[in-house]
Amino acid sequence: MRREQLLARLCRALAGKTQGELAEEAGVDRSLIAQFELGHVVPSREHLERLSRGAGLSLAEAEEILRLYETLRRSRRRHSPRSADLLDRMAAEVRARAEAVNRRLLTFPLPDRQTQDSDREHAEGLFERLKGLTEMERLAVVRVAEEFQSWALCERVCAVSSGEASRSVERAAAWARLAEEITDRVRGAEAWRNRIQGYAVAHSANVLRVAGDLKASEAAFERAKRLWQAGSDPGGVLDPGRLLDLEASLRRDQRRLGEALTLLDEAAALGHHPERALLKKGFTLEVLGEHERAVETLLQAEPTVRRSGDARLLYMLRFNLAVNYCHLGRYREASELAQEVRALVLEREDENEMPRVKWLEGRIAAGLGRSGEARKLLEEVRRAFGRRGMSYDVALALLEEAVLLLEEGRSAEVKALAGELTQVFEDKGVHREALAALRLFHEAAEHEEATAELARRVLRFLFRARYDRGLRFES
Repeated sequence: MRREQLLARLCRALAGKTQGELAEEAGVDRSLIAQFELGHVVPSREHLERLSRGAGLSLAEAEEILRLYETLRRSRRRHSPRSADLLDRMAAEVRARAEAVNRRLLTFPLPDRQTQDSDREHAEGLFERLKGLTEMERLAVVRVAEEFQSWALCERVCAVSSGEASRSVERAAAWARLAEEITDRVRGAEAWRNRIQGYAVAHSANVLRVAGDLKASEAAFERAKRLWQAGSDPGGVLDPGRLLDLEASLRRDQRRLGEALTLLDEAAALGHHPERALLKKGFTLEVLGEHERAVETLLQAEPTVRRSGDARLLYMLRFNLAVNYCHLGRYREASELAQEVRALVLEREDENEMPRVKWLEGRIAAGLGRSGEARKLLEEVRRAFGRRGMSYDVALALLEEAVLLLEEGRSAEVKALAGELTQVFEDKGVHREALAALRLFHEAAEHEEATAELARRVLRFLFRARYDRGLRFES
């Protein structure tokens, strides 16, 4: 029998429970536990962690006990029957230890509204100490230092994972893994630990969504919701809106936009940060092409965003509002916002966002009739997107340039410009319907038959099809 199967048997023996009782408590199918113990199936590390928690131990403690048991068993075979008495005493001591651990977990005070601010302040200091370490070093610290096994640190790490998701999936995933590692060690009653685990798993699901693995993300969200619903948070410490708005992002990417809007409305009503849900709702409405409603929603969020003092949220709000004004032809209002957007990016020293700011400025210049300025900005932005491998954004900027050139009757220049779409056609991340629309424009440009209206139609389609891959282009 493999070591993992012996560990599964040991955990149930230490728990003193039937297979059914342990299955219910650990969230593992009863028949699967039987297969582990019979040696027919090898349990995964996740299963072993759940079973060990059911015995009131960490997996590391269970492994240590198994090693001690094996040592004593070898001693029994080689030496005297006294080892059997020692083994019996050890088993009794282990059971007593497990009961003590359970009592400690059940009586450990849960966080409440009075202590959460100080907990979060302390977690900020802990996070600063972790920031400069490698992922393996962070995991090692969390595993051995009780001070870092904190719900507030888990919450802080989850926030970092969410923020990194738009910049680096690898870094976001590393922080999400750390959050789950912390939750395996958070103290408190099982219901509280379920709740914080559900919170962390939802952030891992979000990383999978950003990475494009929607099927795995869906499965992870289901697990997160099961844990969350099986848990409790009497002090209302964790934000219930966070799971809702993260799931809404998945529904948006799955083209279940109606469900996404419902979840965001619920998140705005129940969550601690309604402004975040409203920003996401505004963006979802933009994807649907409902720009008036998007503007209304973003303006509704503005007072709360400003009170939050979060510079990134304010940037997102003003940028998205300006984009929707452009869609509605309200370029002067967009121009005023663009100045604030640029100032926010410069203040935050966020060079990654500068190409998008210039793209916005190029669109506004085009809308205000400043064609020369607009073409210069759009060309600069297109080159920047190309260097970063952002093919879809290259296509959007190129089409906006093409509209300006075609309005001036410069179809030969558009033909040369359309040649750059080859890079986009080779990008496997651009979906079939978007490619079909771009090929139609490319063929028309090759024959110098493209019109400004065709370029606008393809452009409008690409804006919506980016997040709605089921949308069909009507040629």
